[in-house]
Amino acid sequence: MAGRPRKAEPEVALAAAMNAFWEKGYESTSMSDLTEATGLHKASLYKTFGDKHQLFVSALKLYFKKSSKAQKESRNGEENPINAIRNSVDTTINQCAEGKGCLAVNSLIEVAPFDAEIDRILKQFRQRLDEHLAGLVDEAKSVKLVSGSVDTKEAVRMISIFLHGLSANMAAGMSANKARALLHGQLDLVLTARKKAHQS
Repeated sequence: MAGRPRKAEPEVALAAAMNAFWEKGYESTSMSDLTEATGLHKASLYKTFGDKHQLFVSALKLYFKKSSKAQKESRNGEENPINAIRNSVDTTINQCAEGKGCLAVNSLIEVAPFDAEIDRILKQFRQRLDEHLAGLVDEAKSVKLVSGSVDTKEAVRMISIFLHGLSANMAAGMSANKARALLHGQLDLVLTARKKAHQS
């Protein structure tokens, strides 16, 4: 069938499987969906990628590989760490899709609570992203673009919460432009020092 990946193109087939899981979710994606998406017979799928769970693990890792590459590229040529933070969160939003959201967040909700391996993979990915953002926040603090009193860990935690929430809303149909606008509106608040209430 024209346009389908051939057996000699496992990376293309894996990307097609990733999109199938992203579109329907892990449980709702059948082997028939996967053979249709990849153009491979069931036997070829098993031989190349293993069972459905192994294929899903490989698809998640491909998604994270693409996301990590995009994050690195988001800093290219940008010296201002505040702009780099904006580029980083924009990149995360861009990795989501209107009507589908983010494969990582979707999997965190659907699969991770019942699958220790998927939970571990997702936590590793989130840790890398959090470390990337924390490095940018610390850099902004070092050049006085963000107050030194801002708690880096707390700032990153809030950014992560906003990203996850916006991803869920994008899965429900929110546009990427709307998500970016809302997120940018929150960044200034997150990166502003909060005065601690004095106890009486």
